[in-house]
Amino acid sequence: MEEIITSIQNWQVIRNQPDLLIELFSHNLGFELDVSQFPPKKPLHAYAAIKNGEFGFYVISEVNDIESPDEVLSSNCYWCPCVNAFTNPQEIPQAVAISRVNSWRNNYREWINEVVNTPFGMYEIFYIPTEGLKRERYMALFALKNNDITPTSLEADLVLVNNSGVCYDTIHGEPPYRDKPKYYILNLI
Repeated sequence: MEEIITSIQNWQVIRNQPDLLIELFSHNLGFELDVSQFPPKKPLHAYAAIKNGEFGFYVISEVNDIESPDEVLSSNCYWCPCVNAFTNPQEIPQAVAISRVNSWRNNYREWINEVVNTPFGMYEIFYIPTEGLKRERYMALFALKNNDITPTSLEADLVLVNNSGVCYDTIHGEPPYRDKPKYYILNLI
C-alpha cells in the first residue's frame, strides 16, 4: 500500500503545476481498463498517480475503497499505466466521443493552464460507473466536454471505447467531489 500512497502523493505534488502536467499529457492519450477485474455493476475509482516516474491510475472498485487492512486495499487496486498508442454506461455516438477526444488533444494545454488556477485545481480521481458496461477491456481516452453548469467552459472527461468501437461516457473527474467520504484512499494521503 505504501507504493500506492506514494504514487498518489506524487500526483498531488504536480497536479497544480501546468508545465509538468502539459509535459505528462503530451505523451499520453489514456489508459487501458479491464472491467472484468472488478465486481460487476459497481462504480470504480481511478486515482491519478505517478509510479516510478510513469503516469497512470490506480483503479479500485467503490466496494473495496473502504477502511480495510493495507494488504486488502492494495490487492484490490490495479495499476493502469497511461499509454500513447492504442490497440484495437451510457453509450454515446462515436462522433461525440471523437469530438471530446479531439477537444482534449487540441485544447489540453490551455485547459490545464486554466484549471490549475481554479479553487479545485486538476482532478485527483475519476469516478467511473460500470452499469451497462460489459466485463471486457476498454481504452479510457482523455477527453474534454462542456460543463453542464457553465456550457462555455470545459471539464475533464474519459471516453471508454471497447474493441468493437462502441463508446461510453458516464464518468466524472473529481474534485469537486459529489461524495468525498466514498474515497477512503484519500484519507491515507
